[in-house]
Amino acid sequence: MKDTARQDSQEMIRRLFFRLLPVQIAIVAMGSINAIVDGVIAARCIDAATVGVVGLYYTMVRVLEAVGSVLLGGVTVLSGRYLGSGDVGKTRNICSLGIIMAVLTGAVLSAGSLLAPGTLAVWLGANGQLKDALTDYILGYAIGIVPQLLAQLLTACLQLERQDRRGQVGILVMVTVNCVLDILFIVVLKMGVYGLALATSLANWAHFLVLAQYYFTDKAQLKPGIRNVPWRELPSLLQIGSPNALLVACLAARSLAVNRILLAWSGQDALSALSAFNMVCGLLMAAALGAGMLVRMLSSVFIGEENREGLSGLFKVLLTRMMVIMAGVAVIAVVFSSAITGLFYPDRTSEVHILMKQLLILNAVFLPLVQALTGFAGYCQAAGKRLFMNLVSIVDGFAGVAIPALLLAPLLGAFGVWLAFPIGLILTGLFDAGYVAFRCKHLPRTADDWLMLPESFGSGDHLVLEIRDLEQVTSTAVRVQGFCEEHGISARVSAFAGLCLEETAANIVQHGFTKDRKSHIIEMRVLIKSGVVTLRVKDDCIPFDPRERYEMTSGADPAANVGIRLIYNLADEVVYQNLLGLNVLTIRL
Repeated sequence: MKDTARQDSQEMIRRLFFRLLPVQIAIVAMGSINAIVDGVIAARCIDAATVGVVGLYYTMVRVLEAVGSVLLGGVTVLSGRYLGSGDVGKTRNICSLGIIMAVLTGAVLSAGSLLAPGTLAVWLGANGQLKDALTDYILGYAIGIVPQLLAQLLTACLQLERQDRRGQVGILVMVTVNCVLDILFIVVLKMGVYGLALATSLANWAHFLVLAQYYFTDKAQLKPGIRNVPWRELPSLLQIGSPNALLVACLAARSLAVNRILLAWSGQDALSALSAFNMVCGLLMAAALGAGMLVRMLSSVFIGEENREGLSGLFKVLLTRMMVIMAGVAVIAVVFSSAITGLFYPDRTSEVHILMKQLLILNAVFLPLVQALTGFAGYCQAAGKRLFMNLVSIVDGFAGVAIPALLLAPLLGAFGVWLAFPIGLILTGLFDAGYVAFRCKHLPRTADDWLMLPESFGSGDHLVLEIRDLEQVTSTAVRVQGFCEEHGISARVSAFAGLCLEETAANIVQHGFTKDRKSHIIEMRVLIKSGVVTLRVKDDCIPFDPRERYEMTSGADPAANVGIRLIYNLADEVVYQNLLGLNVLTIRL
């Protein structure tokens, strides 16, 4: 029975994970898609050197990613914790805080780019003719910085409200607008590098506007506003997201270092090969990075619930099904490496084509390792392992690659730099294992070792049950009543707890389970703390707010919705939320 319940809980986690994963992949991939479109248009309609210009701006893209990742990381973790504790109001306020900060920081970065584009171009490593081209690219890109940051945050917030389709439509609109405007600006109007960047900026605005429309409807639960913005949470938000910023800053520094190493030992072809690969890289690793972001989000919720079983189930999904998926992506990337490289450099005998293909294959082979590392990093950020995250950011983001590249480039040229990338992944994996071994006092062998949770986590007076059919409802209610009495709760309140569960679960089975042909699960958690009984009922059926039904029938037939009325009359507090695609009803007695 216990094993069956654990399997049911893991099944709910698996379905939730793979329902949310596509949007997380889209968040990661959207920048890469624009970059690929720009790179292909630049290589085929302008010249190969322009791909190098876009590659030089890649360091600035990293800076923007750093800002976005700080805000996205902080908002994701804090909102996840409040979501896990059932506080929708604070979840909404955290999203508002993140959006306001995205506007402010985006405006500052955009103004700096418009006021001093030449200085920025020099800082990015351009000189001579490349400086003029890069300056034009900076001016065109600047007006799209604010919507780029906002779209990233809104996509994550919309996912909390199960608006996955809107996020997918936004990505489609962005790519379509970018492609159409690239052709118009480059092929028809001959606007050159400036037109290339301007098309991307306008595509960012189109993407943002598609997402923002939802918040002008009455359906939005997390509608942002300037009232009740929790400015006191800003330090925590920034502190939580700071490892992301450090990682991206290290990646930017690594990009600058590797660019200079390549120019010194291999020349322009190697730089163009790396630039094109960086455009593809985000798409190649989108599933791994998206899964890491999703682990961060769900881990935050489970930590807020003190749900040890949820965290274990999440790791199981990550290390089984996701590893198989990443192995499949790796095989596809290797098989089609020539075709992918040919999008940028059609001449398969050219040096730049050969170099990019080498780099693509070498990185594809290590995609499963990337998946494991990003998933573990997402969990550690949610768990507040800040010192570790800062240290691993330095290893993974800079030292693990830059130092081997510096040592191998004089011996092997560009291929030595290519080898530095998987070497960096291996060093990061060893660093992670060493950290866990230090915390656990032995080499990690189980999922619990990698979670590094204290014994007190989730060890209070709690009971976890799963319900799949109506027959289980009554017996489960009896178990809840007995559990409460065993832990010092009065017979009256214990009976109320069992009755509330029975009415709630029966209503879900009778009405929620029958709305579609899918199998469904109810997860029931009972927590007793300081004499207060908290019941949390979670299901994956269609959205259903019992308060709306209660208010609709409060003055009608006394026999109508008697179960819902009974719950509201017995409970001290009833809170409903439908976020992350799950109905969550919290009842306190």
